[in-house]
Amino acid sequence: MLEPYVVLHGGFHKTATSHIQSVLRRNAKMLHKNRVFYVHHRETRKELTIPCQLYVYEKKGQNYRVKYNDTELSEKTGAFFANLLKNECKRIILSEENMAGHCGHCVKRGLLYAWRDKLVSTFARQFPVSVNEVHLCIRNYADFFASAYTEYLRSLGPDRFVDEPIMRKRVLDHMPSWHDALVTVMNAFPKAQMTIWMFEEFHVLENNILANLIGPDVEVSKIKFPRTEKKRASASGRAVAELLQIIRDEGVEIAMEKRVELQEKYPRGTQYASYDPWTKFERHHLDEAYIRDIESIRADPNIRLLRPLTGC
Repeated sequence: MLEPYVVLHGGFHKTATSHIQSVLRRNAKMLHKNRVFYVHHRETRKELTIPCQLYVYEKKGQNYRVKYNDTELSEKTGAFFANLLKNECKRIILSEENMAGHCGHCVKRGLLYAWRDKLVSTFARQFPVSVNEVHLCIRNYADFFASAYTEYLRSLGPDRFVDEPIMRKRVLDHMPSWHDALVTVMNAFPKAQMTIWMFEEFHVLENNILANLIGPDVEVSKIKFPRTEKKRASASGRAVAELLQIIRDEGVEIAMEKRVELQEKYPRGTQYASYDPWTKFERHHLDEAYIRDIESIRADPNIRLLRPLTGC
């Protein structure tokens, strides 16, 4: 049996990944009829990503209830891929934004996925077949870390709370680099062609992005978009500010009890602006770094950067 052509959409977070997954899920039956199999991201997460993460956490001495050693990880992910490859499809698409870690990993260290080397390499080693393409989206640093911090506050635990000023200082002290993060992924998937786009250009490029993911055997014009997407309510800057004040005054536990109430009271929209923790100077500094990083990525011969003007 010939190996399928494997395509991995790896996020990153806060870059319309959920929307892409929703579109692929909506068209899964049509794609399957054309021998293109989309693996539901929840199945990928449960059977592949989470076991890999728990394995890495165990190696790092983290005390999680569920643990995986080498044999257990191999058996778990091996069963996932064995079942997946039974489909005998020509093309397989997986989408998983947690491949490199979580938003909390970015917030706590001020880095783009502090544990990405171990997490991505462990994730990649589980594939019994070659990954032919990797697709990733990057985003302006100021907006990415603001969105990551909001996401971090959604499921905050009682220990090791990182306050907003600390997050800002750590990001600015380290100065992020998407190019470095992309190199990590390329090293883990050395045979894959890497395709990148900027979140700021997503709506212009969406059809091109989807066409690249589903491949040449399916016309992108056949793609049907979800009629109504269930979007999680987004907290505004006012909601985040109120939540942070409660954390400082009353603690994390009380704040988490009031999180949904604040989100509904101060939703992001025309009345309440999105969360933006940066000063004008800090945002300009991060914007300049993003522009420089884009140029570095553009100059890398191993990366294909999609742009609206090229249409490819």
